[in-house]
Amino acid sequence: MLKLNQIPRKEPKIRIGIILPRDILKTLQLSFSDPECYEIETSSKIFPSCTNKKKINIEANDNKIIIPQLSLNSNSIKFIPSIPDDNPFVKINKVPAGRGFHWEKKIDLSYWGTIELSCINNNIMVINELPLENYLKCVATSEMSAICPQEFLKAQFIIARSWLLANIERKHVHLSFDICNDDCCQRYQGILNTTKKSNEVSELTFGKVITYNNKIGDARYSKSCGGITENFENVWVGNKIPYLTSIEDKNSKGIPYCSTDILSESSLKTYIGNIDDDGEYYRWNYKINNKNLIHSLKNNFSLDVKKILELNPIKVGASGRIIKLEIVFLNIDDRTMNIEIISEYQIRKILSPSFLYSSAFTVNKIKDQFILEGKGWGHGVGLCQIGALGMALSNNKVMSILSHYYPGTEIETIYNK
Repeated sequence: MLKLNQIPRKEPKIRIGIILPRDILKTLQLSFSDPECYEIETSSKIFPSCTNKKKINIEANDNKIIIPQLSLNSNSIKFIPSIPDDNPFVKINKVPAGRGFHWEKKIDLSYWGTIELSCINNNIMVINELPLENYLKCVATSEMSAICPQEFLKAQFIIARSWLLANIERKHVHLSFDICNDDCCQRYQGILNTTKKSNEVSELTFGKVITYNNKIGDARYSKSCGGITENFENVWVGNKIPYLTSIEDKNSKGIPYCSTDILSESSLKTYIGNIDDDGEYYRWNYKINNKNLIHSLKNNFSLDVKKILELNPIKVGASGRIIKLEIVFLNIDDRTMNIEIISEYQIRKILSPSFLYSSAFTVNKIKDQFILEGKGWGHGVGLCQIGALGMALSNNKVMSILSHYYPGTEIETIYNK
């Protein structure tokens, strides 16, 4: 695993959680591009290959991993590529993607590297271990499409590498992997979307990161800022970060790079990630369902609510994102009560059963219904992916893109092949 506050001087291996304990998975099916390219390692024995077993069924029972076809029963099982130069891969069926978001779904995905299976609370956990640069080839084309302009892809490779190696959040260290495969960290959909072109662009950025004061930059990014990025400290707990401050995401004519004046919503689907839904990323409307919001307050705060009366922004960030929201309601005794929701993440979680696009919205009340007029998708800090795409389509180079979103940073190569 990655070590905190260390800049690697050679390409590290990383560990990614693919199937998590929260997925509550008891069975799983794997298949191999070439079974003879993989060794199987258990806690007590190494098997030379998976000869003639192209598909394998996995079961969790009594906190052990069981493979009936191979009569294996072990605390952990690893599938290790023994002929890595042939780029063999393992396919895993029905991998969760977009957990907790409105685009949540399950897709079949294939992975390079070692696949490690274990049990947590009698649920299957799958970890993929592989060299960082191979991982990044998959991340850049999972976050956005491989058809994006070269200068955008360069920027995406550099910031994905930077964010990971800055290693600030360490959300999953207790589960013995560096990051997960989903929007919680960075999208990682295996080799599904990689192309010859995207792999070539990856090579052009090998080992490159953004740095600030001799440290790897914490390169946060989101899908669309809506025209103005947000300050780091308004989204996460912590001190101000000089290169993660609010900027106007506009060109010399005052047109936002992520706006529909640069790239129409109908054209956007070509460039965004393949699991993203069609939608209005720059500006959007959302109707608050009173019943769903009452249910949300019950589930999250154990509040017995009869009716929602008002949604009042209390504190708003530089980008228009609400970071403190008051909800005024009648309880079951007809008493007027209120609760404050603190953080843009919690606001998005509470207001929509499928996670609200962003917390940058204004509220209009029509009778008992609340209409949100919003902008942007995501937290809005750092690089705006659709804005960076707009910059690339406007002939900006990678250095210009990164200096725009992370002012004061530099691009540095920290390791070579």
